[in-house]
Amino acid sequence: MNPKYLFTELIHRPGRTMTVVFSVAFGVALYISLQAYSTGYRQAARAPLALIGADIAAQRQGDVPETFEGPVFPHSTAPIHPDEVEAIQKLAGVESIGEAVLFWDFEPEQFLVVLGLVPPVSADEAVGPGRLMEAVQEGRFLSPIDHRLAVADISFAQENDLNLNDSVTVGGLSFSIIGLVDTSRAGQVANANIYIPLADAREITGKAPNVLSVHDFHPGDSNILFIKANQARSEKVSLEVKALLGEQALVSSSISFTEVLGASFHLIDQFGWVVGLVGLLVAIAGLIRAIATNLRERRRDIALMRASGWLRSNIVGQLTSESIILSFTGGITGIGLASVITVILNQTSVTIPVPWELSPTPHFLAGGALEKGLIIPLPAHIEWLSAIAAVTIAVASAAIVGIILGRRAANNKPAEVLHND
Repeated sequence: MNPKYLFTELIHRPGRTMTVVFSVAFGVALYISLQAYSTGYRQAARAPLALIGADIAAQRQGDVPETFEGPVFPHSTAPIHPDEVEAIQKLAGVESIGEAVLFWDFEPEQFLVVLGLVPPVSADEAVGPGRLMEAVQEGRFLSPIDHRLAVADISFAQENDLNLNDSVTVGGLSFSIIGLVDTSRAGQVANANIYIPLADAREITGKAPNVLSVHDFHPGDSNILFIKANQARSEKVSLEVKALLGEQALVSSSISFTEVLGASFHLIDQFGWVVGLVGLLVAIAGLIRAIATNLRERRRDIALMRASGWLRSNIVGQLTSESIILSFTGGITGIGLASVITVILNQTSVTIPVPWELSPTPHFLAGGALEKGLIIPLPAHIEWLSAIAAVTIAVASAAIVGIILGRRAANNKPAEVLHND
């Protein structure tokens, strides 16, 4: 390879050089950008559960009570028994489980959504809404030794003129408010107006007539599980949990959230790599066409090179090197273009709808059931393995094309070419 001749050839044919570079850049950028978009949406779909340190939420659908008075379970939260929790804990890939009891409380003067949880020692160890320990705006969060104490959603407290040390009645029992939290930090999953210790919630619901009339609820039962699982096995764990809880199981995971993102996401998620690969192949086709056109234009130059003593291998190496450099430059340009596109994507927001059963509110109250969603910046990012793969495909294709077409050009007899031209 003659470096001086190589770069002179590239510089003195700017039209051909730019055409090849931008053709490859477009294909590489399209492939990488679609992968970044798809990856960003998949990560966004994990956000509602990830914000509470979980990968899976498990519930069981139950029956509707005859009357809505006092504490009742939403029909999406039937009891889950301790032996079932133990069986789930033994599944391969399950790291930890957070138990909770979610119920509606129809008090004479107000309606409450109440969640009983295990108060965490630290937010990092919490699996479930215990992560709200980090979202305390006033006062403090619940501790493992608390009893008949509560934490209130700060918006609910403001609407109902509740302050620290005020009392709120839950299931006929009085609870003192020790903290106010921003529940929007919980990813809109199992949001409640009032949070109390799990033991207190079990005590209240275990005696509630409109719970016991439709549910076989025992001490130690829960009705929502928040499961932290090994990422590599989380979807398999979801299927296994659903099988353990039976036909009425309601198991939510990142896949559940992607199912409500719409057809456009599913199309790109399932076929984005195909579209990107087609774009890359079209760019490679353009590269082949540009190289072939270039060789036709340089038949006389190649003949003169052969006549002046260049070996066939020298010519093939020279032409192949030109193709590789053009393709590699296009690939790097494509990565740069994809980086710009990814930055633009990250300036947009995506709304992840939260299924009703994960934060149930009564349909029959004024305003009906609330539709909840989590709005977050689209976390698009370049997958560098995909980027390297795209550039490698482009460069390898350029090398193959350069060798094949270079051999054809080098095999032409110099005398015939010079005579005909």
